[in-house]
Amino acid sequence: MAPHLLSLPYDIRYLIYQHLFPPEEQIYIQALGTTLRSILPEDGLPINALRVCHQLNAEASGYLYNSYLFNIVGTKKECLSAYQPFLKNLRKHAQHNVRVNAFSNGEHSATMCISLQAGDARMGILKRRRRGEPKAISELEQEQGLAKDTIQSCDRIGMAVAACGVLLALLVWLLVSDL
Repeated sequence: MAPHLLSLPYDIRYLIYQHLFPPEEQIYIQALGTTLRSILPEDGLPINALRVCHQLNAEASGYLYNSYLFNIVGTKKECLSAYQPFLKNLRKHAQHNVRVNAFSNGEHSATMCISLQAGDARMGILKRRRRGEPKAISELEQEQGLAKDTIQSCDRIGMAVAACGVLLALLVWLLVSDL
């Protein structure tokens, strides 16, 4: 009879978790609206293993959240709204302080990346990063707010131009109808 997984010593279960989760150091997650979807590694994450029982969930989640650099990618709006619940979950399982680093692809770009990790183990990856400009989350939130204000201003200008066009057409019609 095979031993129950929880009857194995923790060190053996830890080795099992190492083989269960991806060998890469980073996990890429796409922000879609307010939800997140793992995109790299392509084969996904074995999330069902976390649903077996509370003890396995706690142990496997602890391994998962403390072993990887998580990169949330997508539009600025979606990343900024979707990373907060992930950050809360990461903090729940983190054995060290959680680091959050944001990278913008420029003020005029709609995309960004938010990197999160427990502790400093993966800081070397961030230092070697060659894409995006490091920014504070608050800067990106402000930038996103300014972009929204710009869109609203453009909408107001567009409505004013359309109203002027209607008035001009009405004046032309009145002039032509008087002839």
